[in-house]
Amino acid sequence: MVSAAADRSGQETGAGAGERADGPATAPPEERLGALADAVGGFDRRSARLARVIAATGARPVGSLGRLDEIGWQVAGILRTHRVRPLPVVVSVLAGDHGVAGHGVSAHRPDSTARLFAEIVAGQAPVCALAARAGGRVEAADLGIRTDTGDRRYKIGNGTADISRADAMTFGQALDAIEAGARFARDAFPAGTLAACGEIGVGNTTSATALAARLLGADPRDLVGKGSGVGEETVGRKARLVEQALERTAGLGADPVRQLAALGGYELCGNVGAVLAAAARGCLVVLDGCMTAVSAVIACRLCPAVRDYLVASHVSTEPAHRMLLEELGLRPVLDLEMRLGMGSGAALAAGPVNAVLAVTELTAASKSPPAASPSGAVRTADPSESERR
Repeated sequence: MVSAAADRSGQETGAGAGERADGPATAPPEERLGALADAVGGFDRRSARLARVIAATGARPVGSLGRLDEIGWQVAGILRTHRVRPLPVVVSVLAGDHGVAGHGVSAHRPDSTARLFAEIVAGQAPVCALAARAGGRVEAADLGIRTDTGDRRYKIGNGTADISRADAMTFGQALDAIEAGARFARDAFPAGTLAACGEIGVGNTTSATALAARLLGADPRDLVGKGSGVGEETVGRKARLVEQALERTAGLGADPVRQLAALGGYELCGNVGAVLAAAARGCLVVLDGCMTAVSAVIACRLCPAVRDYLVASHVSTEPAHRMLLEELGLRPVLDLEMRLGMGSGAALAAGPVNAVLAVTELTAASKSPPAASPSGAVRTADPSESERR
């Protein structure tokens, strides 16, 4: 189902673009970004180790559920207790339009984002069915759709400029959109939620690919994919536009927010803030596709501690997506060659994630924790990075 918050389009809730819960808009950018990063708490490795040790005392071999077991131990570290439980599921869909869509880079018309957004709000989109199947709800927000959707709660602008010719937005707008995404997450995700992050925006795979190439230092020709299902001619056009955007911004520097302003979109900015704020609320942050992955890379550049809160739901058919997951050190739960977007992969992965948490909860309820040393540490070695993931 779509939540009531998504149905209240047009009603102002919380701070608007000019009134921030995070502080005044006149604060220096580094202070505004620092407030978001500093709010992310430390991952509790002792609870993660304890959950792993208790699992080893159960009726099945430790790690026998493979990647899912690792997520169970990760959730223990996030919740700061070995007694994990299945998590409430909230799927978020942030929306924005892209000027580069005017070049025909998508199978959708440039004005289709507003229609897709309306279908999500009405509960008629595929992600709504997937979220309901996982026992969750969908929260949608317009951060930058070109037309008036009636949802002004977090809106920053009316579409971006064409990145092949000009910066997508100003640095200030990018920062505003990051903070809007953080406010959205604080409103949408209760503490301890499975926060499944998604997006919509016609043309946003072009922007995300340009960002990925800049962030990873990769050849854009190796990253451009079919996006919404376009043909080879359109893929070639996308590649040329990405190359033009990268040539135009060659002297931009390494600041990820300035790169985001030059090449990104309002929904991509919003998901940077949403990832940061969801981690600060102690949520398991489940990423959807290429666009949320590029936002997560930027969030981790701003706050490396965010990495401990992330799960990759799936790997899509976009070549850039796999490279972004490698940069994050994440392995996908699913590999189904999906390219639907709108948080669908994240919603679909909520099922197996919560299934293993139910198994972990059952094991923890039937076993006593092992003895601790005088210092309080569990008598076991730290799990490796792969075991914790």
